[in-house]
Amino acid sequence: MPHRHRRPAVAVLSFVVALLVIGTIVLMTVQLTSVGAIGYLGHYDSTGAFYAAESGIEMALKELSDGNDNDTDGTIGSISDNGNAGDDPSTATGSFSVQSAAGTYSATGSRRGYERVIEVETQ
Repeated sequence: MPHRHRRPAVAVLSFVVALLVIGTIVLMTVQLTSVGAIGYLGHYDSTGAFYAAESGIEMALKELSDGNDNDTDGTIGSISDNGNAGDDPSTATGSFSVQSAAGTYSATGSRRGYERVIEVETQ
C-alpha cells in the first residue's frame, strides 16, 4: 500500500523538475537574445556615426571645390567648427562637425553616444 502513494509524489516531483529545466532554458534564450540585440544596436549606432562623419567630409570638400562658405561658419572647409554640438548639421544617421587646419580636415560624426572621426588631407 505505501508503494501506491509514492507514485503521485514522484510524478509531482518530476513535473516540478521538468518545469525548472524548461524555465531555465527559456530564460537563457531570452538573455542571449537581448545581449545580441544590444550588440547589434551598438554596431548600428557606430556605423551611423561613421556615415555622419563621411557626410561632414563630403560637405567640407564641396565647400572647398565651390569656394563658398555654405554653412556660414566663417571658414571655407570647416563645418560648424564652433564647439557647440547643438548647431551641428545632422543627417538621418547622426550629426557631424568638421575642423580644418593646414590642409587636414577632421570630421567627427556622432550618434547616440558613439563617435567616429575621419581625417582627410588635401594637397
